[in-house]
Amino acid sequence: MPPVPQPSPAPPPGPDGPPLLLGTSAFGQNERGFPVFDAYWEGGGRAFDTAWLYGHAYGPGCCERTFGAWAQSRGVEKDVWVLAKGAHTPECLPDRVEGQLGESFERMGRDSAALYMLHRDNTDVPVGEFVTVLTDLMNRGLIQGYGMSNWTLERVTEAAAYAREHGLPLPTGISNQYSLIDMVHPIYPGTETSHTPAWRAWLSEGNVRLYPWASQGRGAHALADLDELRTGPLAESWYSEANAARLHRTRLLAERTGLSATGIALAWTLSQPFPVVALIGPRLPEEVRDSLAAAAHRLTDAERDWLETGEGELPPR
Repeated sequence: MPPVPQPSPAPPPGPDGPPLLLGTSAFGQNERGFPVFDAYWEGGGRAFDTAWLYGHAYGPGCCERTFGAWAQSRGVEKDVWVLAKGAHTPECLPDRVEGQLGESFERMGRDSAALYMLHRDNTDVPVGEFVTVLTDLMNRGLIQGYGMSNWTLERVTEAAAYAREHGLPLPTGISNQYSLIDMVHPIYPGTETSHTPAWRAWLSEGNVRLYPWASQGRGAHALADLDELRTGPLAESWYSEANAARLHRTRLLAERTGLSATGIALAWTLSQPFPVVALIGPRLPEEVRDSLAAAAHRLTDAERDWLETGEGELPPR
């Protein structure tokens, strides 16, 4: 297979738009999705996170169909920047990648994606088989770049090494969980975090962009009572004493800045010393606007580190 030139996928487009991807996994009905998508578009957002699996519990492909219907009804099919994902367990196999991508395109009413990611890993498959299939999709113009979601650092670096050795395009994006509060237990089977010293060091080399999901802590910062983190439905995946302390510090900084605590959490994710485009999951138009306001805010290094570690005093602005 002839190699293609190494791509340089642009960040999500839009004139001076925020570095965000709007998640579509909650919107399998037009009446719920259209108002949220409209608010995002009106605020300058142009990039959307989709996946073959989204909404399957309510009807296969419903979320991709809702997104596609919205884009077509607004006449913006050629203007949206799409991250598509597929080959989810138990079909995380090289020979299922193209089939699922084709189904996603049909549902969304499009014929290409800016970036495509394997939604899970299958460690029984040599990484070279996945890289070869993804390169073929690029050669044929179906995707502009590729990456991995919920892969370990070891497997990602192995895939990059294989691509480099064989003159194939390198992965350009990783979508693992990453937020101010640590995911102490996987939310879903097979999910991975990049919030580790090894991951952060590797990402700081700048070879790939991180597209973190649950980038605002999956709603934890919006809890009415901080004790709900310990006793409520988020406890299994998110409760720890360190996380509870981070929620408290986030609220202190929110009071100073005028942003919401959830907005401060997003600003923390976007203020990392490596390339980040955050996946956000608002359910209502006002939540979209809150995220868009926070996306323009950057923390100082001292604020970022204080929120995470609590060392020292709340830094002065």
